[in-house]
Amino acid sequence: MNEQIFWQLIDKARAARNSNFETQCVTLTELLIPYSAEDIIAFEHILREKIEEASTWPIMAATFVVCSFISDDTYEDFRAWMVGQGKEHFYKILADPNVICDILLPKEARDLGGEYMLFVAANAWLEKLDKDNEDEFYELIDHPEEKVIEQRWPETKEEYRKLFPRLYDTFWNEDRIQERLSEAEEEE
Repeated sequence: MNEQIFWQLIDKARAARNSNFETQCVTLTELLIPYSAEDIIAFEHILREKIEEASTWPIMAATFVVCSFISDDTYEDFRAWMVGQGKEHFYKILADPNVICDILLPKEARDLGGEYMLFVAANAWLEKLDKDNEDEFYELIDHPEEKVIEQRWPETKEEYRKLFPRLYDTFWNEDRIQERLSEAEEEE
């Protein structure tokens, strides 16, 4: 498994008739199963490297604008979703998060399904080796060191709009932001 094959598999899964990102990830899992267990682990390592590559301040802020919320899980899921969009889209989004507007509809933003990408390799490995304990798989995974990101959160909606004009105009959802804040407060 190398990066070229990694992206080819994602593109092949994207090209299949998928109704949503979850189905795309199921297809990707099926495409990965014929590879060796070592290749499946290598796929996961590449995925983790790409997720970490996408760990930047602009992507973190874009996650908030698109998802109307940010947490460690939301941020990781969003970056996994980015990887699932294929190499071309991934690097375009890294260069300019406003490109998300060309890929994603506002009604799709509420449930991106990025977390499904995080289970592709584990599910393929479990199926390949006829195992049922994913902990064994995760013990084999090396995680890249997480970057420290200087966070410069805008203080007003106008500042968010200046940062990402197209993204803001397409995805900003004040009602959803307040709803998510209320949910977070209830969980505390």
